[in-house]
Amino acid sequence: MQANKKAASGHARRLAMIVIAAAVTMVGGCSPVPTAGSVRGTASSRERIELPASFEGDLPCADCEGIRHHLDLFEDGSFFYRLTYLGRDGVFDDIGTYSVEADGTTLTLHGGREAPVVFRVVDGRTLRTLDLEGREIESSLNYELRCTADFSPIEPRLSMRGIYRYMADAAVFEECLTGRSFPVATEADNVALERAYLDAQHDPGAPLLVSLDGRIAPRPAMEGDEKVLSLVPERFIGVWPGETCGARMTTAELTGTLWKLTRLGETAVVVARPERRPNLTLGADGRVTGFDGCNRLAGSYQAGGRSIAFGQLASTKMACLDGMELEAAFATALADARSYRILGQRLDLLDADGELVARFEVKDGQ
Repeated sequence: MQANKKAASGHARRLAMIVIAAAVTMVGGCSPVPTAGSVRGTASSRERIELPASFEGDLPCADCEGIRHHLDLFEDGSFFYRLTYLGRDGVFDDIGTYSVEADGTTLTLHGGREAPVVFRVVDGRTLRTLDLEGREIESSLNYELRCTADFSPIEPRLSMRGIYRYMADAAVFEECLTGRSFPVATEADNVALERAYLDAQHDPGAPLLVSLDGRIAPRPAMEGDEKVLSLVPERFIGVWPGETCGARMTTAELTGTLWKLTRLGETAVVVARPERRPNLTLGADGRVTGFDGCNRLAGSYQAGGRSIAFGQLASTKMACLDGMELEAAFATALADARSYRILGQRLDLLDADGELVARFEVKDGQ
């Protein structure tokens, strides 16, 4: 906990190097604010970005007319990001948090993608897209986003995971990627979300991870005339009692990590005691050890790029009063795994069709 507080404090100090806070009314904008030493822009220019701010630009596209980028940066370190593919029907929304290098020249978006998006802060009004390695893109084409005159945030629509709490006829959703809390609008698929929570969680106000397709949009506040950003739950997907959001802006390693099973396919893994939760540890030497809910297991695996395959796994031969069905399903999932992805503190195993067969988390005490 203390380490998290220090990290958050350090993140806030780095943000302070490139921004000045705007009014809570979110008028924002990008009129340049000269400073004695904050953002390193051009050799002779040092400016801050006034937050909140929106950036836009049409960047090159390999198989379309171009990609329109719209990026919203908020004072709390979160962002909304939309890519619109021009000349064809395609819009992609992302949300998350951003970080800034200590020297103030590089801004990185940590969202729902496997790879972060990196920009060079040219000055208080310009961000330049960098490649996946954080290097300049050598091209005569435009790779810059320019700050708009007014802060004009999008209403992102995407699949989300978050901690849901419901009590006294009101619900709050703490979205995993941004860490922001949003009141839940009582519209669209809200009834299904509320019922699923009450069926799975019997303690009023207790946290529960849920997944849904939704939109973040302004809605009237509980009190007063102002509007606040709220979650509109357009399609409820599921509740996941064994899962958490995990730590943000940190990525676990495939090897040497104790991965604890939270889901098999679209079924949440719920255990009576934390020590009975199935787990895996993959060694750098190609060996794998773990527990399948009933027996200890060991064997080998191969991984390269995003591919993964488990060899024959040996296990102890204990008979258990419960856990035998889970043991069989776990073995089938490992046999079907063909690729993997790591998002923060979460490991997903996918089959040959790219469908989820197992999900693991780095979890303390569960």
